Amino acid sequence: MGEQNNWFWDEVNAPGLTPLLNSGYESITHEFVCALSKRWQQETVNFHLPVGEVTITLDNVACLLGTPITGRLLPDEELTREEGIQMMQMDLLFTEEAAAKEVARQGAAHVSFGKLKRRYEELLNRCNQLLEPDTKEEYEEQGQVRLACIKAFLSLLLGWTLFAGNNSSNINLMWLLALQDMDELGNWAWGTMGLAFLYEKLSLTSDSYVALCGGYMSLLMVIIVFLLFYLLDRKCIVVCIIFVLI
Repeated sequence: MGEQNNWFWDEVNAPGLTPLLNSGYESITHEFVCALSKRWQQETVNFHLPVGEVTITLDNVACLLGTPITGRLLPDEELTREEGIQMMQMDLLFTEEAAAKEVARQGAAHVSFGKLKRRYEELLNRCNQLLEPDTKEEYEEQGQVRLACIKAFLSLLLGWTLFAGNNSSNINLMWLLALQDMDELGNWAWGTMGLAFLYEKLSLTSDSYVALCGGYMSLLMVIIVFLLFYLLDRKCIVVCIIFVLI
């Protein structure tokens, strides 16, 4: 990326989320998630495995993902549909009609991953087509489009990793609340919120709906394999993994 793209990467790098760009797996098997979810104990926040009880800690998140674990936390409450529509208009530059249609289709203040990805691509194309501003109006338009592009990208990144919804098919617009003040992006405890989100999704997942488990499955996979290597010698690791998955 050249200097002409500093407006984008300077903001994207600020909250400490760029390690997430390279930390994911393309696919996580249903059997793996199913096996682990069945061994999750909500009361103790642990996985009960053949080798003992293990869990994911904030230190694990900080070391393996590099995301901040100290700072501000978002309130544990959902946006209303009206609030979701307003945020899509103000932060992502959707028209009122398009925003209302998408929220109605999702049945909540959510946006589909595909819809948001297309919006990000549209905004990025607009940014690339904008000429150097000569007037105050052009400067304000450029700033508005660039800001919306950055927020769309960060929403996609968060919604695909730390706050992945069921089947990663949609993204909760609540995470846009943390993107309101770009100067405060680095003051959010992204790692802590992501781990709490994963704990919540594991606790809500039943045997019948294990395929719909949300949260960052790549983190789940890396942590468990890492802990198994730590707890067992290498001769036993293959046997233990096979046992967990059956």
